[in-house]
Amino acid sequence: MENHRNTVSVCARFAIGAVCTSLFLSGCASVGGGASSKVAATTRAEYYPSCYEPVSHLRSSDAAMQKSVATGAVTGGLLGGLTGALAGGGDHTARNALIGAATGALVGGAVGYYTERQKQITDDQARIASYGADIDASVGDMDRSIAYASAAQDCYQREFTNLQAAHKSGKITEAEGKKRFTEIVSGLKETNALLAAVDGRAGENIDTYTQAYEKDLQQIGVQRQTVTQVAKAETKKPVVASTVPKAAVDTEKKLQQADTKRTQIKQVTSRGTSLISSACNNPDVGDWGAEQCSSV
Repeated sequence: MENHRNTVSVCARFAIGAVCTSLFLSGCASVGGGASSKVAATTRAEYYPSCYEPVSHLRSSDAAMQKSVATGAVTGGLLGGLTGALAGGGDHTARNALIGAATGALVGGAVGYYTERQKQITDDQARIASYGADIDASVGDMDRSIAYASAAQDCYQREFTNLQAAHKSGKITEAEGKKRFTEIVSGLKETNALLAAVDGRAGENIDTYTQAYEKDLQQIGVQRQTVTQVAKAETKKPVVASTVPKAAVDTEKKLQQADTKRTQIKQVTSRGTSLISSACNNPDVGDWGAEQCSSV
């Protein structure tokens, strides 16, 4: 009879875990929306391979971010939770119950991410610092993407100027001019699309980190507004005495850096849009890009 009860208990835990896995994964499918879709390679780098090289690097950066924390962490967290449910009991039952209760207000990938971090790092300060490290990694990804996109834009802008000069001097045929124009505009469009995808994925990740960070601040009884005030004050001069944990202040500063990088991404994207519009509306060669410019 005892064995039968144990079997039923295990089966019940397995069923609950399976149902939760199904529910969370179905909910996660909508996280990030179009930002997680792959950007097609639409540019044939026939005339300007050096301009397309940074676009290729940008594509690699985008591909590396495709498995965003919003998906990976949820799956890992759910599988870990299922294993814990099957194991049951133990010294961590109370802690796991508290973790489960704390995830109630979290959404999307933050559920799995928060749960895994709670299990991996029991020290509050160290865990909050780990959020900062993950934010730093996202900032680095954004920084590289900005550099690649800017390099591509500079190169295509330079080649467009050269194309204008060749057109005015009659050193290029219309057939070749159209091909070159098409490649330039296509390269700029692809750059913008890739940069938008990177921004979308970075946004998903930063949102996940922020949710977990704010939840931990609540758990230790610290208001984020207070942390923000201390972090801003420290940009002017060191704060001698504060009840806010240093790890929280450091993480807050990194979130501010992430916001700055996302603003820069939008500025670079806006520049790309302006370059495309300028090329397509150019009185000298704009008519060479009828197909590429039709959607501008």
